[in-house]
Amino acid sequence: MKSTLLCLALILGAGAFGQCCDYTLVGNDSYGDGWNGGHLNLIVNDVLIENFTALDQGSSLMFEVCDGDAIQLEYFSGEYENENTWYLLGGVGNLIAGDGPEPEVGMTDIFIVDCSIEPDPGSNPCSAMEGQIGCVEVNNATAPGSPFSPWCANFQGGDLWFTYVVPESGSLLFTTESLGELNDTGLAVWTGPSCTELQQVFCDDDSGPGYFSLIPVFNLEPGSLIYLQLWGYGGQSGAVNICSMDPGTVELESSVLPILLIETNEQAIVQEDKITADLQVLYNGPGLENFMTDAPSDYDGKIGIEIRGATSAGYPQKPYGFETRNLDGTNNNVPLVDMPAENDWVLLSNFNDRSFIRNTLAQHLFAKMGNYAPRSTLCEVLLNGHYQGVYVLGEKIKRDAERLDIATLNPDENAGDDVTGGYLLQMNYWNNENSWELSYSPPAHPTFDVHLRYEIPKPEVITPSQKDYIAAFVDSMETALYSDAFDDPIAGYREFLDVESFIDYFLLNELSRNNDGFKKSRFFHKDKYSNGGKFKAGPPWDFDWAWKNLASCEIFESTEGAGWAHLINNCPTDNYTPEWYVRLLQDSTFGNHLRCRYDEYRAEFLNMDYLGNYVDSVSNLLVDVQARHYQKWPFLGIAAASPELEPIPETYAAEMEALKDWIAIRLDWLDANLPQECTGIPIEIAEESVPAARIYPNPSTGQFTVHSAADYLEIFTLDGRLLQTHDLRNQVAPLEFNIRQKGLFVCVFHGAGQVDYQRVMVEMH
Repeated sequence: MKSTLLCLALILGAGAFGQCCDYTLVGNDSYGDGWNGGHLNLIVNDVLIENFTALDQGSSLMFEVCDGDAIQLEYFSGEYENENTWYLLGGVGNLIAGDGPEPEVGMTDIFIVDCSIEPDPGSNPCSAMEGQIGCVEVNNATAPGSPFSPWCANFQGGDLWFTYVVPESGSLLFTTESLGELNDTGLAVWTGPSCTELQQVFCDDDSGPGYFSLIPVFNLEPGSLIYLQLWGYGGQSGAVNICSMDPGTVELESSVLPILLIETNEQAIVQEDKITADLQVLYNGPGLENFMTDAPSDYDGKIGIEIRGATSAGYPQKPYGFETRNLDGTNNNVPLVDMPAENDWVLLSNFNDRSFIRNTLAQHLFAKMGNYAPRSTLCEVLLNGHYQGVYVLGEKIKRDAERLDIATLNPDENAGDDVTGGYLLQMNYWNNENSWELSYSPPAHPTFDVHLRYEIPKPEVITPSQKDYIAAFVDSMETALYSDAFDDPIAGYREFLDVESFIDYFLLNELSRNNDGFKKSRFFHKDKYSNGGKFKAGPPWDFDWAWKNLASCEIFESTEGAGWAHLINNCPTDNYTPEWYVRLLQDSTFGNHLRCRYDEYRAEFLNMDYLGNYVDSVSNLLVDVQARHYQKWPFLGIAAASPELEPIPETYAAEMEALKDWIAIRLDWLDANLPQECTGIPIEIAEESVPAARIYPNPSTGQFTVHSAADYLEIFTLDGRLLQTHDLRNQVAPLEFNIRQKGLFVCVFHGAGQVDYQRVMVEMH
């Protein structure tokens, strides 16, 4: 049959009796790095026309053919064939042939050109139906399926296509609604220069009610054309409503919140590479109205700005990080909206927080507990004259006398007290260049690996000696925590770990049942030994997945306030927690201290009088503000990002009442399930009642320095063998001594009838 068709084509000659049209060859790569050596030979009427390969995510080749022409393709394989797919499209975008992933190597069948084919309306992008504002009933039961494969919702063909002209607002919201037949949908938005050269920009499965889809598109060029693809999950078919809404253009004249005006001068804001832009901050002071006609009295100058975040960077309302700059690009330390002077700031998106206060409430409570938490305030933002909604303007977590007040650690500080601090570490997505793996696996999940990331000093700046020190210190802490004597006040974990900060962090993240708080965006810090030098929890960060019920795991699904967030390793998770709290809670003294601290806070500010007033004060302030925000981002009643359990409150007032109800239920559960009684916090031995002693660095490579008012120092192995004795009575300068073997050792200071025990660790390299 193949040879007959070929002979017929050759006898007739190209386009001998028919019309001509453009066919298109499309190549896609699911990873986005091209075909890695794979390629297609395009042969028309037995003549090689092109050697084609896909570039990046995909590319296409358009070529003219005429009725009766014979097309044949020959595929040659490369690496990573499971990423490669190709399609041959007819003159009106109809699918002629296709193969992949892992396309078959060799020659295809022969395809005879027919330019007269008329595809069914909506069967592919080139025959897309004209969309309209409002809801329209459609049915995909007879849709033949196009070659444009979206990345979500188990696409198996049966797709329908629509085109929409972007309105003046630059925004559209697409949803699907049940008609009793097709009840599980997928939606995708595509853009491109033509109907055969499209790139996918959005894809959604279940963001709407139930299993229905929801896609917002924002900040598009008015008058441009976009393509919408609709299909049934897993090949399902039937009637369904496809709906579109234009939210309109938001006009801002004044606000009770500070107003930030950002102008990028026709540059696009990107990730990981700040562009220079202009910022004006309109802020007349606490409680005063701010008008768009006001002069920018709070700030008027240059900034460097980028998109920040991981998951949140994909939200339509983008989060940003920016630094205030001088004209020459250097740092410009300035106060913003009553926050202390600095140059590094964040603008956190509220796309996943319909209350606007999940982050600010958490930071407020951690500060009430007596810790540093990033200061923040709500504001409204305009980007290049376009309203962007309500943001959280706040401090970036960094070392600073007015922020995280720990010592500066310079590259030349690699020994003694110098190397012992200060460090800022984070538990988050990691790679081998920005982190190290902890020596201990989570006790209940021994196959899980846990990494800590270097934040300060940065991965590209921290020295090998500093890496060795902080890794050895954390290892010493874990060794003490998992030892048989872990609860000993001298030989246990308390020598390394700051108990009160760990208790406060636990209470905050358990109160909010924070899905991220124990596995991701989780910070720790350590100052120099001479400044205390213990390992501290915090500052707190990232609470937009907190204070809500999530359809993700039993821990977070309970509507009765139940579930321990620190046991996140029991859930499917994208990053592992070390489960230190599992071990800490086995110490009855820690549990008692935890309960006492909770009861103290419960009486003072962890009660519904205080928390309810906090929520109400924000709700009352934002009556007009929230209306503007939800005109721009119409997601009231919708779980736009995190998988929240339904029903979702459909008004802002109902959202705030639901938040208060959630907190009250959670507090009741914690009352009943935290350690049950406070018998008094044990008083630690005061410094003046023992020989004053400081020994550093700890851990060390073997050399230690001692400052002490004690009379004698004895150094023992853990099994009680005496290694060294030092007479300190006539010591004028600090004592320096060496331990020339790796391990843990006990230093015993004697003097004035008192004994002080301290542990040191030697890490030999």
